[in-house]
Order: sequence, then structure tokens, then C-alpha cells
Amino acid sequence: MSKFNIIGGLLCLAGLVMVLFQAVSSMMAPGEVVWKSLSIVDIVNVEYLQWIDGISWHSIQNILKYIASMPLYILLLCVGGATLVVGGLTQK
Repeated sequence: MSKFNIIGGLLCLAGLVMVLFQAVSSMMAPGEVVWKSLSIVDIVNVEYLQWIDGISWHSIQNILKYIASMPLYILLLCVGGATLVVGGLTQK
């Protein structure tokens, strides 16, 4: 196994663990089930993401804002899947 496959597998595993953790925590609320997704904006202080507003290309700025605000488990699964694909392509 290459390093790409190991890293991709760990990222996918982290994404699945995060989905499991969020599912369990959403069921812990009394009354109804409330799903709350974590994103990079929720974890990192907003002042560390202010550099995105300084990018002059509007389309790249929108893409980075979307990535920073998307649910973290989706980001982990997508990056893990892409890393697994790269690992498969670079295998001898």
C-alpha cells in the first residue's frame, strides 16, 4: 500500500466517524432529532479565514468560501476519495 492509499483510507474513516458522531449527538437532544453539521468555519476562528476575502478573483473566492462552509464530513470523504484515486493511479 502506498502512502496515498493509507492517507485516503484514514480520511474516509475520519469522515465516517464524524457522520456517526453527529448522528449520535443529534439523537441525544430531547424531543426531536436535530442534525447539526460541523464545518471549517465552526472549528477555526473566523479571523483566520479573513484572507479569503482578500483574493481578487471572485470565482476562486466563492469556491474557497464554499469549501470553508461545507460540512466537514463531506470534505473529508471527498478529499479521502480523491487521495485514494491518486494512490491508485500512482501505483506501479
